[in-house]
Amino acid sequence: MAIPKTTSPDASTFEVNHAALSDLGMRRANNQDAMAVAEADEQQFQVRGHFYMVADGMGAHAAGELASKLAVDNVPHTYHKLRSLTPPAALRQAVHKANKLIFDKGQSAAEFNGMGTTCSCLVLLPNAALIAHVGDSRVYRLRCNDLEQLTFDHSLVWEMAAASDTADENVPACIPKNVITRSLGPHPMVNVDLEGPYDVCPGDKFLLCSDGLTGVVDNDLMATLLACLEPDEAAATLVDIANLRGGPDNITVIVAKVSGDNTAVCADNGKPPCCGGDNDRGWLGKLFGWMFGAAAGPQAYHELGGPYGNGPYRHYESHPTTTAVEMAGLCRELGELEHVEHSPLAGCDGINWSAFHEQCSQGQQASDAKEPTRAIQLYAKAIRTLMEEVRRHDATAASEDSVV
Repeated sequence: MAIPKTTSPDASTFEVNHAALSDLGMRRANNQDAMAVAEADEQQFQVRGHFYMVADGMGAHAAGELASKLAVDNVPHTYHKLRSLTPPAALRQAVHKANKLIFDKGQSAAEFNGMGTTCSCLVLLPNAALIAHVGDSRVYRLRCNDLEQLTFDHSLVWEMAAASDTADENVPACIPKNVITRSLGPHPMVNVDLEGPYDVCPGDKFLLCSDGLTGVVDNDLMATLLACLEPDEAAATLVDIANLRGGPDNITVIVAKVSGDNTAVCADNGKPPCCGGDNDRGWLGKLFGWMFGAAAGPQAYHELGGPYGNGPYRHYESHPTTTAVEMAGLCRELGELEHVEHSPLAGCDGINWSAFHEQCSQGQQASDAKEPTRAIQLYAKAIRTLMEEVRRHDATAASEDSVV
């Protein structure tokens, strides 16, 4: 059987455009989320790849904040230091070492007892993506308008759904969604999920995020915004929408886009040539992925071992037309706040509404012209514009209050 050549991004030109944001949210006094980004130079990339990580801490007072900081400070450092190990082995050991460090810190003082954090890491190697995961933060991949959740939530809801062989939506509503079953820190040992290796195609977008995003923004909307927006726009828009929906938790988002473009291929048949389409779904597909990567460079699939895990665990589709309508509705609601009595934004002289209204008008024109992607881009820009105005106004007011 002839084995097709891989056309994964060339190791010497593989670049990633990323955006990373961590936001306090609307109801928290401190940010217990943390994140790490370590993009490698060409030489480092060959052996260790680009590294991205999100951690969501938990614990009383400052314990959760400390736990997530210890995780993001130590996992990437240890991973890069363990050069004698393969990337999967180094990644797993780095997470284990961070867990022990956080556990020891938790035992050192009463105020740190029980401290913990989630840990979701993505490593983009020359020919593959690897994931290490503990907790309910998530890693997604968007390809050809298909958003795949590559991690399994270590939450009570997901564990019960898996045990009952049903969807998590079918778990009784009385089961709390915020109870996680696995994290770094509470115990001296932790079970670390490795996922992959997944192939990497030009134009792929990866999303790492804490549950401050996924708890209030549905997956279909995330899929469409990732598909329609560049990383910096997508990250900012996702954070703003999470805050507009109450922002009940800290929100951390990393969006990483692999260099290149597969738009034309996706529009044609939905199967980028770099991987022969969906070849990393299922065991047979993973076997093909192993063979396709066998001669593809220093981190070919056979050198990475695996396959690890059972992902992708969920699939969601981008729906630009539906999302354009949803974004238009959100913008209308925001626009009404300018004049609604008792609205926190009514009568705020420091907020310039003109740019917001102009962008909303342009978005409506694009919708009327049956250009949903363009409409989404304009509505998203309008939301970001208004939220930036609100933040600037709040910062000015706080500064004036401090002077008084």
